[in-house]
Amino acid sequence: MFNLNEFVFYPSYGVGIIECISKQKIGSVDISFYNVKILENNAKIMIPVKNEQEVGLRQLIKENEIQKVFDVLEARCIKNPFARKESWNKRFNGYNIKLCSSCLFDVAEVLRDLYILKAEKELSFAEKKMFEKAKHLIIKELSTVMHRPETFVEDKIKRIFVQ
Repeated sequence: MFNLNEFVFYPSYGVGIIECISKQKIGSVDISFYNVKILENNAKIMIPVKNEQEVGLRQLIKENEIQKVFDVLEARCIKNPFARKESWNKRFNGYNIKLCSSCLFDVAEVLRDLYILKAEKELSFAEKKMFEKAKHLIIKELSTVMHRPETFVEDKIKRIFVQ
């Protein structure tokens, strides 16, 4: 159970804050909802409390896990050796599953792999959008947890791949 004003991560949308926990009657059943405001675009999402795990709603990572995200980015190897040879749409489908997961480390793998591929060849339009989305999700969550500006985190990520 999450609390009022708690930051949460909602897959594909990113970091949000629980503005309230409301009840609505649907048919003859009272259902409790988290009313989450997504920080990036102020979108409001209602998530049934009983479905929080099924939809991947989770707390933000802990400060002691931040380095693990950077370790994934610094690994500098694509775990799937066939990723370079597969067509963009096969890579896209595999990466999309990771991107929509609630695991920030999976999102970091997507960003790392696309950074590596981007250095080797032109990304497809869909891969470019996926690259930007993965980068955004990581930057937003890390900057929120670290209490630092997004530009600080973005610069730190760029430095990893410029070396």
